[in-house]
Amino acid sequence: MNSGFETSAAIAFVLGAIMAVLVTALLFQLRIWRLRSEHADEIATATKRSLNQSRSTLKGQIGEQLAPLLPGFAYEAADARFLGDPIDYVVFDGRAQFGDDEEDGEGLEIVLLEIKHGESKLSPVQRAIAEAVEAGRVRFEICRIAEDGSWSTAAWEPARRRGRQTGI
Repeated sequence: MNSGFETSAAIAFVLGAIMAVLVTALLFQLRIWRLRSEHADEIATATKRSLNQSRSTLKGQIGEQLAPLLPGFAYEAADARFLGDPIDYVVFDGRAQFGDDEEDGEGLEIVLLEIKHGESKLSPVQRAIAEAVEAGRVRFEICRIAEDGSWSTAAWEPARRRGRQTGI
């Protein structure tokens, strides 16, 4: 009779072990399902945020390039040259009315123009450029390439300082 009791105990032990394994597997599956569900929400939120940022960036880039064609642009569209980075435009204000053969460029003004969308702020390099302009750290240089391929750079000087020499 002991053997029947031992057999029953062994069966009960095996069934208990199987039940423990099944309960543990079920708990792990529930945990995995919960984690996947949480991450799915986080991924959906991150994806939505990324798409909104991308749309905003694209709108800004389109606005930057179309700015000279939009009503209210302060300059002639023909005077604006798009750079894009680190600033959007160099505007040669008055260039459209300035003839190629004219010597007097007193009416010409050069404007470094940055287009921002909404409440966007200047980047550090854009602020540095604005400060350099404000401090007068701007110059015009001429780079000359010789026939032998060598090159030289010199600061431009107005004709009145060069003794009215021409050719530069």
